[in-house]
Amino acid sequence: MISDGACPICSSTTVELYREDQGCMLTSTNLGPSRGEISSGRILRCVSCRFGFSQVRPNEKQLGQMYEHMEMGLYESESTGRSISALRQLKIVERYATPPRRLLDIGCASGLFLRRAIDAGWKGEGIEPCEPLVRRARQVLGSEARVHYATLQSASITEAAFDVVTLWDVLEHVSDPIGFLALAGSLLKRGGVLFANAPNLDSIQARLLGAKWPLLLPEHFNYFNQNSLKMCGARSGLHWIDSCRRSAAFSLVYLFYRLRQHGVPGSSLAYRLVDNVRFRNLTISVPLGEICGVWIR
Repeated sequence: MISDGACPICSSTTVELYREDQGCMLTSTNLGPSRGEISSGRILRCVSCRFGFSQVRPNEKQLGQMYEHMEMGLYESESTGRSISALRQLKIVERYATPPRRLLDIGCASGLFLRRAIDAGWKGEGIEPCEPLVRRARQVLGSEARVHYATLQSASITEAAFDVVTLWDVLEHVSDPIGFLALAGSLLKRGGVLFANAPNLDSIQARLLGAKWPLLLPEHFNYFNQNSLKMCGARSGLHWIDSCRRSAAFSLVYLFYRLRQHGVPGSSLAYRLVDNVRFRNLTISVPLGEICGVWIR
């Protein structure tokens, strides 16, 4: 574990305490939505660039071991909502690039975004470090896309051969966001476009919900705003184009389950009311308070 008070983005040591929530240590058993406990740990915020970060951060090897066998039952039960979210993500991508081109989805999870992209004419490839999700992605994609069972750092991809690289819900999970973004960007062709969304500390949701913001999670080590996200990309050798926002789709049951985990008032009652067959297939769009950066190499 790395413990340091210096900002991982601008290296400033002038930081302030954003949140103190000491609880259980981060392990594979409290990763993912099936967890039994929420504890975001000690989060600092840089006074200079306004980047927020967990003070205690696992190294890449430790992270890979934790994600390798993460329990994914509840995650997989939300495939309908995640497929809707994947289509929205594809629409964001296609504002800046159109098929048929090569796309690499880093942290491709169960392959739903790649499935949407391939169906729209893209040539897709994915990287995923969680073994159960890799198995599911290979079922979803068949022979139409290669899915690497690896971390970005260990994947056998070295050629700058992609027109688009996507990082959906990934950048908040890495120990070295600049190094990670630089490595992801190195796989782009010249003129290729990279997309990465991440929790936004300046979002209305983060400000209103405070300690109950659902994106405060033990596996989230990085919290951005537009300034710090732009700086992260610039220090990774990428050129900022734009920012955008994505609403995620969830079933009502899953939404209130997650809000109940965070102690949001009224969520326990709401969860009991919707936890029946009648409401299980109803989905709702929720802006969680994220920001998506768009860069060009």
